[in-house]
Amino acid sequence: MSAELWVEGVIIEFKDGKPCNRAMVRRVGKHEIVIADIQDGATYRVEQFDLNEKKQRGELRFLAEVRDFGDLSFIDLSEKEQREVNRRFKYIRGLKENGIAKITEKNACNIIKEIAKKLGEKSPHWQSVRSWNKSFIEAGQKMRGLYPRHRYKGSRESKIDDRVVEIINRESSRYFKLSQPTIASIVRNIEAKIIDHNLSNPESPLKAPTFLTIQKRIQDKSYQNKQKSRKGKRTLAAELAGSDSGIVTSRVLERVEIDHTQLDIHVLHDDHKTLLGRPFITVLIDHHSHMVLGFQMSFENPSFASVCMACMNAFLPKDDFISKMKCDSSWPAHGIPSTLVTDNGNEFWGRHFASVADELGPIFQYCPIRKGNYKSKVERFFGMVNSLVLDDLPGVVRKPGKCGEGYDARQEAKITFTEFKRYFTNWLTEIYHNSPIDETGMTPNELWVQSEDDLPIPFENEMELIPILMATTTRELSGGGIKIFSLNYDSAVLKDIYRRDGPCSVTAKYNPFDIGSILVLDDHNKTYLKVDCARYSYASGLSEFENKKIREEARRNGQNKLEDFDLQRAKVKLAEERDELHARNMRRKTQVTVSKAARSEQIGVESPRLVIDNTKNITVIAGELDEELDLDGWEVE
Repeated sequence: MSAELWVEGVIIEFKDGKPCNRAMVRRVGKHEIVIADIQDGATYRVEQFDLNEKKQRGELRFLAEVRDFGDLSFIDLSEKEQREVNRRFKYIRGLKENGIAKITEKNACNIIKEIAKKLGEKSPHWQSVRSWNKSFIEAGQKMRGLYPRHRYKGSRESKIDDRVVEIINRESSRYFKLSQPTIASIVRNIEAKIIDHNLSNPESPLKAPTFLTIQKRIQDKSYQNKQKSRKGKRTLAAELAGSDSGIVTSRVLERVEIDHTQLDIHVLHDDHKTLLGRPFITVLIDHHSHMVLGFQMSFENPSFASVCMACMNAFLPKDDFISKMKCDSSWPAHGIPSTLVTDNGNEFWGRHFASVADELGPIFQYCPIRKGNYKSKVERFFGMVNSLVLDDLPGVVRKPGKCGEGYDARQEAKITFTEFKRYFTNWLTEIYHNSPIDETGMTPNELWVQSEDDLPIPFENEMELIPILMATTTRELSGGGIKIFSLNYDSAVLKDIYRRDGPCSVTAKYNPFDIGSILVLDDHNKTYLKVDCARYSYASGLSEFENKKIREEARRNGQNKLEDFDLQRAKVKLAEERDELHARNMRRKTQVTVSKAARSEQIGVESPRLVIDNTKNITVIAGELDEELDLDGWEVE
């Protein structure tokens, strides 16, 4: 076997786990190879002859030579690849909705043509669609089966002069306006710019691209961006959500609605018994059964983070959650919905939310403007919570004119956050889920069990869900590692990647409520590597939000160059200030809300901790309450 097979920076996977599960080649000698365990950085010196023998016997493999997608998730694909995955899925979904399980030329061609007409594109060959469907099924009906394999083909570098590309990109931005200019006018502007350049620079003239080339580059944008820019957000939202108001579903998880609200009740701190304020709740409710699929309650404002926390609670079985809440009832709801219906909040419009939804499988729809009945189930549920749960509890918020003179809900608060959450869970599982529904006379529990008997629901893997719901960002790798949150992250294996690739951009996943460690994507080997913070004792268990506050406090005290001691001292000071805030509230006759302190203390949030398992790529060990994975502040500047 050729010595060129062994190259620094590639990751080897040992079938028998000896000397380790996965290792990166650190140094290649004439007869000996040094490898480093990607989990703990331990190094091993192995004879090249022995490795060659293992390779020939099939006892090891190179991740880089496997022509699959490794640990890549949907969010790691390029925008173009993501659009192609969505396009393929629309054909598969359309055939499925028409009852076609086995795709043939006779039964599929007409339907494929109809779908292509709706998409405004040329119809793909029916055998191509059959191939997509086969890959989709073999991947367990996950989006991974539809990933395009263009990245494994030859060079796709543009053959157009970079200066021409710059002109096209600059002028094509004018196409995305509400005035809806034509492509022909954009082409004329580009040609005029090129002519102007050639007159000014006769020694280096540019060749004008063809109409089709310019058109292709302009149209090579997401459909959402084109529709939103040229027709407006309302038109796009209405198109995505559909115009029918009389929605009918035949099974559970066919359609699930999600929404947030701030509860009309003030609650107290569990330990200090001081006033915290009004918590937010995010709820997912099944359209067919009216069963609440899951919820998240905390002091975080409605955000992509609260959506992900609620989804974790909704998608997973509830046995552990019910036990932790010390409830005696059952809650059978679990599973990933086929369609997730949202409103038009900012938290639902970002690339992160779309990527997570596509990776998990559901198709999301936006509620059309001024059509409240499009999410009637969740809106009605919030009304029931106000009238049946909160109405007679101490600390309930009343509208002006609906309470006596001098009534102050804040001073009437008597129930702690955990007590209220337990009370709400008991009402939800014991009363609401067992109350007959007007239209059918059956209860949500009965409808759910009936539907699940007809079509069993698979159980989701928590260890696979949590990494998908983590935040993602891009950073520059240097000899000293990478920098996020103004903190350095580095490891021996990360240095191996730097030795292999040099300075480059890398993708990182992180949990904003525990920035002690992050996951860095080794794109060459298609796997994530766990990397600890250089100031691990400071960052472990620390949230991104609290880190910002600590650094601001340290700078207010005059530190320009923040050392670890300065940060630790500021960290202690802020903790003391929170304790003093609660103590001062206890002494007050009229208490005030301290929602920011509740956020700093992560009340209602339990953060998972990441480790690399010896037998699997990424494992997540959950915290106390498995539903409460808080990921606020996902965008990192």
